[in-house]
Amino acid sequence: MNLATPRRQRHLMRLLSGFALLLIASFNAFAADDAAAPRTFEATYRLEIDGWPDADISHTLKRQGGAWVSEMRASVAVANGWERGRFTLGDDGVTSSEYAGGYSLLGIGEDYHMGQSELAAWPDRQAALFELSRQADQVLCWHPQVAPCTLRYTNYKGETKSFHYRRLETSTLELPAGNFPAVTIALWRGEHPDRDLRLTFSPEVPGLLLAADYFKNGERTSHLRLRRLRFNDLAKAN
Repeated sequence: MNLATPRRQRHLMRLLSGFALLLIASFNAFAADDAAAPRTFEATYRLEIDGWPDADISHTLKRQGGAWVSEMRASVAVANGWERGRFTLGDDGVTSSEYAGGYSLLGIGEDYHMGQSELAAWPDRQAALFELSRQADQVLCWHPQVAPCTLRYTNYKGETKSFHYRRLETSTLELPAGNFPAVTIALWRGEHPDRDLRLTFSPEVPGLLLAADYFKNGERTSHLRLRRLRFNDLAKAN
């Protein structure tokens, strides 16, 4: 595999700087009264993508003063990528205050940064992922005869992105990290109905991914699973 071609570089940037489609999620204004309280954790995911080496992704959620910080890092072959979002929680959900991310390929890369003013309309991906996971089991747009929900987030370039989504099945998922109650959300772009991203969360652990699968023309092209999980708090934070 030639990782140095411009096409590979652009694909790697999308894959690692934003962890590509596996991290696409967004804020939708739900009432947060029944949502689980956040907990600090350290998680490791295993990512398999057709045509790429397998990769481990580390994910931490920690408290910094009155804010929360969600950070993900990944590496594959001679490349690596990361992103970090800082946000606060309120009655209307998350409010992003800072985003940073970047990638490196063969020592060449690019970094990105946004402040609160650039995130005023919609949260960054990390904050959006947290909020969607926190409310996944309360999503009402699950029946096929009901219009799907619409979601938006701010990408690493400061652009607003829109997706449709529905809540799918609820179940218990058995993983190397343990057994978890699970709820799956299906997301797709209106212009690409043949591409389907499915994110599986635990309603009990906001921000944590249990699994992610990306389908194109009905075939799964990427697969992510939670491998390890450690909580850093002794009790749930308020």
